Amino acid sequence: MNSKLKLLALLVVPLTLAACGGSGGDDAEPTTPGTQPDATTPGDEDGARAVASTQFIAMGDSGSGSPGQYAVGEAMAQVCELKSAEAGPCEFVLGFGDNIYEDGATSVEDIQFIEKFEKPFEPMGERPFYMVLGNHDNTGYVGGDGANNSRGDIQVDYHYEGNSPRWRMPARYYAFNSGEIPTALMPKTREDKPLLTVVSLDSNPIASLLADADARFTWKNYGMTQLMWAQDELISSQALFNIAMAHHPYVSNGLHGNAGNYDFIPSYILPVISGQRWKDFLEEGVCDYADFIMTGHDHDLQLLEPVESCGRTRFLVSGAAGKTRSLQDESRNQAMYQAGDTYGFFWVNAMESNPATGAPAQMCFEAYTVDPEVEGFGVLGADGGLTPAYTQCLEKVEPMNIARGKDFSGSPVSLPVPLAGGAGFNGNFTGPLELFREELVSGLNTLNMANPNAETQQAVAQLINGLDTLLVTLDAAASSVSESGSPDDMAQATLAVQAAAERLQAIDTSGLPAPFDRLGAAFEAFAEGFGGEGDENSGQGLSEDTAFLLGPVVQLVINLENILDAVDQQAEPVPVLRGVTSLLATALRGVGGTLEEVSKLDSSNASDALIGSINSALNTLVLEVLLLEEAPDPINQNATLPTNFLSDALATVVREVTEQLDQNALTTADSLLGRLLSPITGAITSLIDRLF
Repeated sequence: MNSKLKLLALLVVPLTLAACGGSGGDDAEPTTPGTQPDATTPGDEDGARAVASTQFIAMGDSGSGSPGQYAVGEAMAQVCELKSAEAGPCEFVLGFGDNIYEDGATSVEDIQFIEKFEKPFEPMGERPFYMVLGNHDNTGYVGGDGANNSRGDIQVDYHYEGNSPRWRMPARYYAFNSGEIPTALMPKTREDKPLLTVVSLDSNPIASLLADADARFTWKNYGMTQLMWAQDELISSQALFNIAMAHHPYVSNGLHGNAGNYDFIPSYILPVISGQRWKDFLEEGVCDYADFIMTGHDHDLQLLEPVESCGRTRFLVSGAAGKTRSLQDESRNQAMYQAGDTYGFFWVNAMESNPATGAPAQMCFEAYTVDPEVEGFGVLGADGGLTPAYTQCLEKVEPMNIARGKDFSGSPVSLPVPLAGGAGFNGNFTGPLELFREELVSGLNTLNMANPNAETQQAVAQLINGLDTLLVTLDAAASSVSESGSPDDMAQATLAVQAAAERLQAIDTSGLPAPFDRLGAAFEAFAEGFGGEGDENSGQGLSEDTAFLLGPVVQLVINLENILDAVDQQAEPVPVLRGVTSLLATALRGVGGTLEEVSKLDSSNASDALIGSINSALNTLVLEVLLLEEAPDPINQNATLPTNFLSDALATVVREVTEQLDQNALTTADSLLGRLLSPITGAITSLIDRLF
C-alpha cells in the first residue's frame, strides 16, 4: 500500500491496513472524539496521565465447532466480565489461525463461518476478533496441508462481505495499533504514543506442509514482500509494546516442535516442510523487534522464555481454543507455563509504567483452562469457578540489537535425493520382530472378518497388508543392528517403504465413508513423493535413500492424522477402519524415526535412540490396537510382547551397535548427505513421540 493510500486509510477508518493481499478499509466506525479516559488520575497531585492499559484474549486453533470451542467462547466472556471491574474491559481477541477445521471455508456464505465462529463466540458480543490464517484454512488436498492459499482469501472476503459483528481479517497480513481499535477506550501513553501495535503475519505460504503452485504465493514473491512489510511495520512502530502474531510458532514444546525442525524433519533436506524458511523469516524480520511472537498450531498452552537466536522476544503459544493435544517435549524450550490435554486461552493485560506505584511497563498473562464437562462450561479452578491456572507479569525488555543474517532473503535450496527402484524387496523377510508382526496382522485380520460392510472389509484388508509391509521396515532395521544382521537388511528397510507406498496407492478408497474417502489422495501423494522408480543416480547408498524417504513418510503421517481428527468429529465413527488407519499412522511414525536414526553419522549416539524408537513404535501399536472394541485374543495375549521381547532379543544391540552401524550403514553414507546431516546430528531424537 503506498503512502497516499495509507494516509487516506488513516483518515477514513480506524483500522490501518497494510498488506499485499487485501484492499479496501474496515467498515467499523471511527473512534468517537472525547471517548478517551480522563487525562488525570483522581488524587494525583502532579496531574500525571492515567496509566494506559489494554486487555485482550489470545487464542488459536478454534474452528472445530466442538463442545470444547463453545466452552471456550463462554469462558472467555465470563473471564472478560470478571476482569473488567479490576482491569478494564476486554477490548479485542487475537485469533492465531485454523479458524475453520478441517479444510477451511468454501465461500463467504459457507455455513461453517456461523457454526465454527459466530455461534461459539456469540457470548463475546461485538468485540473484534483479529484473525490470521492457518494451514487448515488453506487446505488444498488433505485437511491441513496448506497447499491452496486461494482458499484462505475467502476468509479475507468474509471480513468485507460477511456482515459479521466480530470477524476482522482485512488482509492476509495487516497491522493495527491500540488507538485504532473501534471499541478501545484506553488512552495513549504519556508520550502520546500507542500502547500496543499488533503485526498480523501470514505464515502459511512460507511454513505450510506443501508448497502452493500458485505463483502469487511463492516464498520469493509473497514471502519477500511480506518480510519487507513486516520489518518496516515493526521498526517504524512507536508503540510501547509490539506483538507479532501468526499461526506457525518459532519455538514450541508441542507436537510440531520448533521452526526449522517442524515434525522433526531435517531442515537442510526439506526446508519448506521443516519450517526453516519461516524460521529465517522471523529471525530476519521479526525477532528482537517484537516483544512477543504469539502463535497457535500446537493444540496446547505455552508461555516460553526468550532464546538467543531471537533476542529479547518472548513466545506465547495458544492453540487450544477448539482442539486439545498433550505436550510432546516439555523440556525442549524453557517454559514459564505450559499445559496440554485441555481447552484454554490466555487473558492478557498490557500496561505502561505507573510512577505513582513504581510499577514498570509490563504485560500480565493469565491462563484459563476449560472443561466442557462442567455444567455451564465453567473454567477449571480449585472451586470450579473462574480461577486462572497461571498468572505471570513480565516487564518490558529493550531490544538487544541482535545480528541479523539474510538467510530468508537469500535462496534456500532443497536437495531431493532419488530412491532406488523397488526391485529386490522381500515380502517374507524375517527378523527379531517376526513373532510380533505375525500376531498383530493375524489379530487385525480376525477383527476385520467381522466387518459387515464388504467394501470396507476389502479396503481394511488392503490397509493391513500395507501396514504389514511397513512393519518389515522396522524388522529389517532391528535386524541390521543386531549381531545376526547383514549389510543388506537396511536395504530391505528402505525397499519395504517403497513397496508399502505402491500397495497403499493401489487401494480404492472412493467408496469409503467420509472422511476416509480422502485416504486415496494421501496415499497417492505418498507414492508420488518418491519420484517414481528413480534414475541413473538411484541406489547410491543408504543415506541418500533414507533422506529421500523421510519427507513423504512424515507427510503421510500428518495427512492421516488430519483425517483421524476429522473422524473424531463424527457422531458415528467407524471403529475398525479408524483403528487400522491409526495403526498405519503409528507404524509410519516408527518407520520415519527409525530410518532417521540409522542414517545419523554418530553411530554410538544413534544406538539407544534406534532401539527406543522401535520399542516405542511397537508399544504404541499395541496400545492403539487395544483401544479397538472386541479386539481378538491373539492381540490381547501379546499386549506386553514388544517391551519384554525387545528387552531380551535386542539386549546385545547396545554393546554391538556402534560396530555394526559403522560397518553396515556408515560405510555407505556418501559425502553429500554427510555434509547435510553433520550440522544437525543429535538434533532429531524420535519422530514417534514428538509427532503425536
